[in-house]
Amino acid sequence: MSHLTDHAHVHPDQLSAVAITSGGVRLIHVAGVAECPSELWRVEFVPAGPAGVGTSPERLRLGIRSTPPRRRGRVRRARVAFEAIIEDPRTREIEVHLECQPAVVVPVLEAVPGFGAGARASRPDAHRRLAPISTLVRAVADAATRTLHAARAAAAVGGPVAATA
Repeated sequence: MSHLTDHAHVHPDQLSAVAITSGGVRLIHVAGVAECPSELWRVEFVPAGPAGVGTSPERLRLGIRSTPPRRRGRVRRARVAFEAIIEDPRTREIEVHLECQPAVVVPVLEAVPGFGAGARASRPDAHRRLAPISTLVRAVADAATRTLHAARAAAAVGGPVAATA
């Protein structure tokens, strides 16, 4: 008899947090992957409440909420990606409270300085106009992905490793 999982199982080694600072605003891109009973499940980060006694003010607490689909469908295991963009000037670690699993601490990696330094303005006054938030979010997500890949590559060749506890 096979066991059917009725919740999303988050892979702690697939959690990542990357910060990028631009124009005095620091955004953190937090992402993860969960194994779900079907691709119709929704997985998201939610606030996990205030920090406990002795918790560093540089640690942000998040929870994971998984929601089954409203209608029943085919049960086929699927990997579901989820993410959040958080504006925070001081967070260095994110404590993620998982469903049916112990909490993990994910260090916030800083994006490589000089990101986008090669970009040129097409108009002389282009620097005065603000980019739409969707463009900033896309830039953060792209920078987060590149930084995460660089960190994993460094770990593969014996460089510093970002560990989860």
